[in-house]
Amino acid sequence: MHLNHPDRTVVRSRLLIMLALCCLAFSTACKAQDLIIKREVFRDPSNSLDIHAVERQQFEPAKKLLTAGYTPDTHWLRIVVGPSSPQPLELRIRPTYLDEVTLYQPDPDHPGQWLARTTGDTYPFEERDVLYPTAFGFLIQGQPESTVYYLKLKTTSTSILYAEVLTPQDSRLKDLRRSALIVMYLSLMLWLTFWAANDFISTRHRLTGLFVLYQLTHIAYVLSVLGYLAPFVHAPLNDKLTSLLVISVAFISILLHYSLLVIYKPSRIGMRALLALSFFYPFLLFLLCTGHAQAALQINAYIILAGAILFLTLPYTARQDSTPSRKTLQLIYALQTLSIGSSMMPIVGWIATDEWNLNSGLAYSLVSGLLMYIILQQRSAALRQEAEKTRLALQLAQQELAFEREKRDELGHFMAMITHELKTPLAVIRLALDAMQMTGPLKKHVEHSINDISDMIDRCAQINRIEDQSIQVNVESCDTGRILTALISEYGCAARVDLRIGAAAVINTDQLMLRLILRNLLENALKYAPAGSPILIEVNTQPHADGRNSISICIENSVETPPDISRLFDKYYRGPGSRKQTGFGLGLYLSRALALLLKGRLDASLHGDRIRLCLWLPH
Repeated sequence: MHLNHPDRTVVRSRLLIMLALCCLAFSTACKAQDLIIKREVFRDPSNSLDIHAVERQQFEPAKKLLTAGYTPDTHWLRIVVGPSSPQPLELRIRPTYLDEVTLYQPDPDHPGQWLARTTGDTYPFEERDVLYPTAFGFLIQGQPESTVYYLKLKTTSTSILYAEVLTPQDSRLKDLRRSALIVMYLSLMLWLTFWAANDFISTRHRLTGLFVLYQLTHIAYVLSVLGYLAPFVHAPLNDKLTSLLVISVAFISILLHYSLLVIYKPSRIGMRALLALSFFYPFLLFLLCTGHAQAALQINAYIILAGAILFLTLPYTARQDSTPSRKTLQLIYALQTLSIGSSMMPIVGWIATDEWNLNSGLAYSLVSGLLMYIILQQRSAALRQEAEKTRLALQLAQQELAFEREKRDELGHFMAMITHELKTPLAVIRLALDAMQMTGPLKKHVEHSINDISDMIDRCAQINRIEDQSIQVNVESCDTGRILTALISEYGCAARVDLRIGAAAVINTDQLMLRLILRNLLENALKYAPAGSPILIEVNTQPHADGRNSISICIENSVETPPDISRLFDKYYRGPGSRKQTGFGLGLYLSRALALLLKGRLDASLHGDRIRLCLWLPH
């Protein structure tokens, strides 16, 4: 789904409205007439005291929410329920992932004795007194005077417990409000998940794909922790599934944040520490499978808190900017850390808090999802814009390429036509020149001019064939020394040329192309060297980097005005001293192109007032 700017504004407004409604539902969900007037707590490290022994112990005042962290100790909560009308009341206990909670209430038929009932997430959902997914429940009878009850908590999860006594009407109303809160939460989270899935399908960005997995795991985690899976999953399995989801959420969160932060190139040490946290996941799974659930969950909680510290610090060490900006990233991760800290510190027992913390997992999940959506939505929009620019640039390049091909085809047709049309008149001129029986310097000058024009036409045609990739290489045995000797004789320059053949000069290559290259190089030397100056030609065997033998042919001559070496092989380039000579600046360009076709190379270098052109060809 691609959103333009107005659409994004509308979507963000809706998200804020739904978030505000969630907060409103959360605040109203906590308002109900709790009949408990006193709470006290006692910790039993021995785990062996019975109710009669506990009655005689010294209890300490307790807050509404018991937060004792991960501990093997048994906790006893003594509550005093105020007087009420004689009607059934509901004793609600949260969170729903507690393993075992036992209620001790006075036995009306036997004073001094107690009746015990037990519930927890290791007990079947259908056997509970009150069938609320979001809370355990015991039915008790309202009394005209204050009544003391004991709650015994024994769990492998964190020892966090909230108990309240409500009338059935208030209990149903509270559960209805909490259900509305969950519906709003699911609506937001599923919307974010569908957005991410749609974006991933269209872009295939790994980060967005991880976010989809992150969202689905968070949704399953929240539903499990809040008790919504209990009616559908067998009790012992539900307890293990909840622990597995708690650990998996931390692992997937670390992978997602690592994949995002690595884009900004933060501190390597910090990133390695973050990645190292994910390596605990197999160890925690092993602890779960071997019956050490509490140790696994406690280590997992510390891993989450360590990750929160890294989330806070890593954005400040970023060495590269991206979308969103580093400042935005720092702000978002500061909010992430605040959300994680407020939800995790009561769970590990570091701070005491109130009933609202029972929804901290839901709040963290929602806040984290929205913050990641903001990041990914901005990244997705930026990547789409970049992709659109790339698409337009590619389209423009294709159009330019098509235009260039069309121009080249037209030039090819023109060259073919002009070659044919000029060659015929030149042949006629030659015949006429022979018929006139002209002699002397004038005839030589005319013949030289005709040859120059013919050579230019041939070079243009050859360049056109090379650029069209229509020229074929025919490999055969070639004697380089013999070719050079024939060219020197053809140009009548034996007196000026010092030919040095230092090794066997026979190679396997295309003879016509090699002859054309050497002819151009020799002609170039004769044209631009001062009159009568010597020309040195050296042929040597030269080992190549891959172990093959190769041959190098170097032609060296003096020049009156040194050319620009960096432009010497450019098409149409002519040096400052070449104005007195005919030519189009195509000879060296053509020679280098032919050398590349023969899998060789042609280089040039200046040594004072001398220029050296070296042709290298594989043996």
